Amino acid sequence: MMKFALLGHHISYSMSPVIHDMISTTDIHYEIIDLAPEQLLKERPQQLQALNGFNITIPHKQSILSFCDHVDPVAEKIGAINTVEIVDGIWTGYNTDYLGFIRSLKDSLKNYFDFHPVLVGYGGVARAVIFALQEMGFRSITVIGGVDDVERQDFIQEMNLNAKIKILDFLPELPTLWINGTPVGGAKIKDIPEDYIPFNANDVLFDLNYTPYPTHLELYAQNKGLKTINGMKMLVYQAVEAQKIWFKSHEIKDLNVNEIIRRLVTLNTIS
Repeated sequence: MMKFALLGHHISYSMSPVIHDMISTTDIHYEIIDLAPEQLLKERPQQLQALNGFNITIPHKQSILSFCDHVDPVAEKIGAINTVEIVDGIWTGYNTDYLGFIRSLKDSLKNYFDFHPVLVGYGGVARAVIFALQEMGFRSITVIGGVDDVERQDFIQEMNLNAKIKILDFLPELPTLWINGTPVGGAKIKDIPEDYIPFNANDVLFDLNYTPYPTHLELYAQNKGLKTINGMKMLVYQAVEAQKIWFKSHEIKDLNVNEIIRRLVTLNTIS
């Protein structure tokens, strides 16, 4: 039996084992490996070396880069890895977050080019989102949020140097696709400041959080008349892309992502 895992810290809540079991066409063992950042400072942990591959979540998506023998060019540009393939002891790092974002957005919003994307927050997932929007053909994106404007400006400057898409620090007068890349409105931070996002009725919210389902921020936006997209679709689709890497010769199940989400809710996995 092939063995896989999710590497992160304080991630007992993760649904990855359930999702990978649902979408896999072969019998696999998938577990959670919880390691603090200091446990990844010097050498590859023994628990990981015994695997056929693994996914990575907070806070290790950037630090795992230094342990990979090879890094996919796209992941290198993004500067973060969320999937590792292990073949004969050789680690190759990939990023499937951006693919999950693209597929989820295309699946949920057919007329996405009618909107100007605005990324709220500039944390770990921000680079993957920016690269995804660039790949989709968007020419510009606005980045807002955070309490440290100097840090935000540094991020915008860095992205303008490294990405082809133009990173703006203002809002054009267009319907907005708000992309929440912060914990606000999710399970960890329920309270939403009144002026957190200046929603208009024709806007759309893509909340990268997926718990609870729908998130507190989604309900807040829906009460203002907005269409919302939950981050669960992105989570499922990025898992599919990871399995395509691990099982190159295996067919991936035909997916009905809405049915998968319905089953997860029924199992009380996302509450």
